[in-house]
Amino acid sequence: MNSHNNIYRIFFLLLMVLPLVSFSQNNTSSPYSKFGAGDLSNVAYGRSLGLGGVGYGLRESSLLNIKNPASLTSIDTLSTLFELGVFGKFTQNSSLEVNQNFWDGNITHIMLGHRYTPWLMGSYGLMPFSDIGYNFRTYKTVEGELSTVVTDWKGTGGISKLFYALGLKLSKNLSLGGDIAYYYGPYSEQRKTTAMVEQGNPTYSLTNTRYRGISYKGAFQYTANLGDKGTNITLGGVFSPAQSFYGESTTTIDQSYSSSSVVQVYSKETSTDPIKIPMNYGVGGSFTWKGQVLLAVDYENSAWSNNNTRNYIDQSIYSFGIERLPQASLKYFDRCSYRVGYRYDTGYFTMKGKAIDDMRLTLGMGFPIKKSRSTINVSLEAGQRGTTQLGMLRERYTKMTVAFSFHDFWFVKRKID
Repeated sequence: MNSHNNIYRIFFLLLMVLPLVSFSQNNTSSPYSKFGAGDLSNVAYGRSLGLGGVGYGLRESSLLNIKNPASLTSIDTLSTLFELGVFGKFTQNSSLEVNQNFWDGNITHIMLGHRYTPWLMGSYGLMPFSDIGYNFRTYKTVEGELSTVVTDWKGTGGISKLFYALGLKLSKNLSLGGDIAYYYGPYSEQRKTTAMVEQGNPTYSLTNTRYRGISYKGAFQYTANLGDKGTNITLGGVFSPAQSFYGESTTTIDQSYSSSSVVQVYSKETSTDPIKIPMNYGVGGSFTWKGQVLLAVDYENSAWSNNNTRNYIDQSIYSFGIERLPQASLKYFDRCSYRVGYRYDTGYFTMKGKAIDDMRLTLGMGFPIKKSRSTINVSLEAGQRGTTQLGMLRERYTKMTVAFSFHDFWFVKRKID
C-alpha cells in the first residue's frame, strides 16, 4: 500500500476531529481583541503569507488557494491536495508607561481538496475567523468619592470557520467559485472589580458566550496567456453579503467578603447581541513573466461602518507581493520559491478618534520535497499595529508560519506486473 495514502488518511481524520475543538486558544495577546469581533485572522495560505497575503489573482496546480475558490479549477485532474499550517508569534506591547512581551502559537489552517470532474473541484477545511486574548487593568475614579475603582479584564476565545468550497471551470480562461461556511466559537470574559480602599471586597463577573452563524461567498477568476511561454495575467475577485453571528451568554457575578467567603449574587442566561459581519468584496490580479517572476496585488473592503453600535469604520486592506518562481534545475535552491510582500490594513474600529491600523512586511520561501510535488512553505512577517499616542498601545510583532502542502494522486489505478 502506498505510504502517501496512509499519511493522507491520518490528515483526513484530523480534518474531521478538529471541528470539535477551537483554534482560538493562544492565537493572540492583544488588548485590541476586546473590541468588535476580536482580531480578524488573515485569510491566507502558505504561499500567500509570504506575498503579503495576496491571493485573489493566484492560480497554482499544486496548492490550495483559500482566498479565491474559483482558483480551485487550476488543480490537476487526479491530484489530491492537503495543507496544514502552524505559527509562532512574538509580540511587544508598548505604552508610555510600560512594555510587555508575549509569545503565542497555534494551527493556522487545515484543508483538503480534490477534483470531482474535469470541470469541478472541491475543497473543505477549518481555520480561525477571529481571535480573542487580552489581559489588562483599568482605573476609574468614582465621582464624589475619594476611592478609585480598579478592574482587571481577561478575555479568551474566538470564532472558528468550517468551510466547503467549489470551483467551476466555464471555459479555458474563466472560472467561477463559491463557498459556504459555518462559524462557531466560545468567548469568555472575566472581570475583577475592586475599590481601592481599606478592606476593599472585589466583585467577580464571568460571561461565557458561544456564537454561531453561516456565510456565503461568490468568486471569479479570469486568466489569459500573453504570447510568450509562461507569460500570463490573471484577474480575480470575491463577494460576500452581510451576515450576523448569534450567541447565547451565561453571566455570573460573585461577591467576595473580608471573611474570605465568596457568594454568588447573580446568574442569568440570555441571548446576546449578535455580531454583525459586514458586506465584503475583494479584487486582485497577478502577472507572470516567462515563468520566472510573479507580481501580484490585492484590494479588499469591508463595510463595517454600516454597524452603528460601535466606533466602526470601513476596513480596507492593500496587499502586494513579488515571487521568484521555482525553475527546472538540478540545483535544489533553484527549484525553491522566493517571496517578498507588504500588507496594510486600515483596521475596522477607532479608539479616541484614531483608527487602529496594521502594517507588515513579509518574506517567504517554498521548499520542494524531493521526489514529489509537495512543498514546505515558510513565511516571516514583521509588523506594527496601533500607536502610543493619546495614551494608547502600540504592538510590534514578528510571526513565523510553516505550512506543509502535500500532493498525491488518489484516483490512479495501480498496475501490478
